Amino acid sequence: MISNRLRFRRKNILKQEVPNKPGVYRFYNDKGQLLYIGHASKLRHRVQSYHQKDDFQEHPTKKPLRKHIHTYSYSVMPKNQAMMKERNGKHKAKYNML
Repeated sequence: MISNRLRFRRKNILKQEVPNKPGVYRFYNDKGQLLYIGHASKLRHRVQSYHQKDDFQEHPTKKPLRKHIHTYSYSVMPKNQAMMKERNGKHKAKYNML
C-alpha cells in the first residue's frame, strides 16, 4: 500500500492513521521534490519523531530537514524490503547521507 502525499502536520499523522508497521517513508518540499527517504519498523512513531523538537539526541540532519518538509508519503512493506527500497532511493534525496 502506497499512501498519497499527505500534509506534514502532527494532527494529519494521527488523523490519517499512519500505521505502526514496517515500511518506507518519504518527505517532500513544497515543490514536490524528494527531500528524504527512510525506513522504519514502526512508521507512525518515526514520522511523528520529526515533529519533536529540542531532543538532545536528535540526528543533526533532522533540524534543517524539518524546516523544509511540506508533505510526506509512506509505503507499508516487510522490514527487509523496506531497507532495500530506502537504500535504492537515497541517491535521489537531498538530505540522505550515503
